[in-house]
Amino acid sequence: MGKFDGILLASDMDGTLLNDKHEIGSATVEALNYFTQNGGHFALATGRTRPATAAYRTLLPCNAPGVYLNGAIICDESTEKMVYMEGLDDRAKALAHEVMKEFPHIGIEVYLLDHSYVCRMNDTTRDHFRLLDIPYTEMALDDIPEPCEQWGKINFTGQPDEMEPVRAFVDPMKEYFNLTFSTPIFYEMTCKGGHKGDGVRRVADYLGIRPEMVCAIGDSQNDLPMLKNAGIGFAPANARDYVLEIADVVVPDNNHDALKGAVEYLDSKF
Repeated sequence: MGKFDGILLASDMDGTLLNDKHEIGSATVEALNYFTQNGGHFALATGRTRPATAAYRTLLPCNAPGVYLNGAIICDESTEKMVYMEGLDDRAKALAHEVMKEFPHIGIEVYLLDHSYVCRMNDTTRDHFRLLDIPYTEMALDDIPEPCEQWGKINFTGQPDEMEPVRAFVDPMKEYFNLTFSTPIFYEMTCKGGHKGDGVRRVADYLGIRPEMVCAIGDSQNDLPMLKNAGIGFAPANARDYVLEIADVVVPDNNHDALKGAVEYLDSKF
């Protein structure tokens, strides 16, 4: 029996697990190895696609299903099989068309399980895919061959001052979709249940972990649902103010091994 048996720790990546150079510190890897070797379950919970996490997963003891595209897709890391997916629908495509018409400088990205499309390129999207280092296809919305039900996420991109009008424009569709900022330059649309809170809950159910034993850590708006639902919600010190306000525990920032801080806290409590 390990001291972390029955505990799930779900972590955001950008701004939390990764430092500002988009690297994982050796102290973080060591702490997560200690956590999992002593019975803990560790899962990624990210807005990224699974392919965009591949290089990092080789460094990490991801022994619990991963939450991708903010919860729209869950994959069992041991079998590499998808255990849950809920995609968008034709209303999402129609809304993306409206955004393209209303905001000619906003980038449009569409993410599926294992492929990505750029329907309008701008500097923000260009930089985004350079960072992700994954293949993509530039293609018009209506030419994407897969049906909307296979679209896990649509991402609207632009500079921070451009994105607030986009948010206000699409906000009436919150009745049908989950709409959230992952960073000030990315406004993301997933299915209604496609948020990290539901995603992490599904992972806990899959593993038979009690809700009060679920821990989560994140820094931004799209992390709020999983932090609010968690038995313990951690935030790195660099998190947005509204995240720090609702966190149960604040740990060192992402440049100083936030995940190590979370594991050390759990180590002191269990």
